[in-house]
Amino acid sequence: MSLPHVNGYEVVEKIGVGSFSVVYKAFTKTVPKEIVSIKCIDKRYQKKTFADNVIKEITLLKLLKHDYIVRLIDFMWDVKYIFIITEYCDEGDLSNFIRKRHKLSEPLVKTFMQQLALALKFLHGYKICHMDLKPQNLLLLSKPALRLKVADFGLSQMISSQNAEEIRYAGSLLYMAPEKLLHQQFDARVDLWSVGIIMYECLFGRPPFINLNTKKIVEVMYKKQPIELPANINISPMCENLLLALLKYQPEQRITFEAYFDHEFLDLVHVASSDNYLLAIRLVEEAISLDGTKQYAESLPKYKEACKYLEGFVTIETDPNRRAVLNQRLQEYTAWINTLTDILDGKPSTQTTSPQLLPHYVDGNNYEMLREMSTTTPNLVTGLDIGNSGELYYAEGKKQLALEKLTSALSLLIPLLSNEPAGIRKDMLHLQIQKWLTLAECLKQHA
Repeated sequence: MSLPHVNGYEVVEKIGVGSFSVVYKAFTKTVPKEIVSIKCIDKRYQKKTFADNVIKEITLLKLLKHDYIVRLIDFMWDVKYIFIITEYCDEGDLSNFIRKRHKLSEPLVKTFMQQLALALKFLHGYKICHMDLKPQNLLLLSKPALRLKVADFGLSQMISSQNAEEIRYAGSLLYMAPEKLLHQQFDARVDLWSVGIIMYECLFGRPPFINLNTKKIVEVMYKKQPIELPANINISPMCENLLLALLKYQPEQRITFEAYFDHEFLDLVHVASSDNYLLAIRLVEEAISLDGTKQYAESLPKYKEACKYLEGFVTIETDPNRRAVLNQRLQEYTAWINTLTDILDGKPSTQTTSPQLLPHYVDGNNYEMLREMSTTTPNLVTGLDIGNSGELYYAEGKKQLALEKLTSALSLLIPLLSNEPAGIRKDMLHLQIQKWLTLAECLKQHA
């Protein structure tokens, strides 16, 4: 199939093939350019039920706006095709990610399971069951940090007794819950079984039934043969507990959604997010301030709480320099926690100086974090986007356009800075303005 023509987009390459569609990478023709994915669905040979699924997917994606769900940008159609345009996920899908690494470390599995759980919690609030959770339908972004995105809602359902039978065979066999495959009554807990299979594959590099045909899988499920974990496994008791709680053949024995969201292994309270990074900064600042007056009993729990947040950020950081900074801080705080524990226990300690502050931003990540913090201030978002487009023009060698965009951005942002209340966002905005002022001055000198 040759590259399709899609109004407003420059299609550059094929990046995936599904059962009923082809996915392409494309760029918007607007400025600044945005990379997108375009799912191209040939509608000439499809049954009406397939068209209904496409409409359902578009409808759900328009409704489901969440950090860990693929964002719908646009959709359109022509005589031959339906086009669903979504954000581009540069790391591909979780299946390829696992295949490249053979298996994933427990901290990384925890991160992906946290992100998937938050997406499912959002869907559960709408009484939506995905129905086809599998690594191929979990896409990954690497910037500004590693993030999982749930995709492909073509089989999703708001489950009810009226539609349960017609969707019984929706989904993929290796990830399909026993109650569906065995013609038993089922509900949204089928998604929890799929999560368990995905978690198993992340930890061990393959799903549990990979070498069985359909008949053998059905036999295993009828007999309820225990799912064995590979020998010599090295996972924590909490991780194993959640995995086995998800992989219960009987849905009534399987972990409930409420218990799943509250599970100690997931620890959703400390998930790596922009808000939690700012909270970690505040905790460290408060702890160091308490150290200054030797209030060690009060500072110790703040360091411990900050470390719980930082562990997740070290895991998702994809830039090696930023990861090194975060990891260094985490090690410093962990060592200081041990020192404070010794001090409070009356033991001698050689370390007497508090550790360093967390950076309010990690170099190179300021723009993404600042923009995410500014979504409630439209003028600030506009100025940041214009400035970012100036940087993109500069990277392309279009220096005059870059200068025009940076000048326009600074004319918006500098007045906003003077009215911005004191705090982390103001500090980050000041840093961003200084960066763009320096670049604009350099461009003027070489004009």
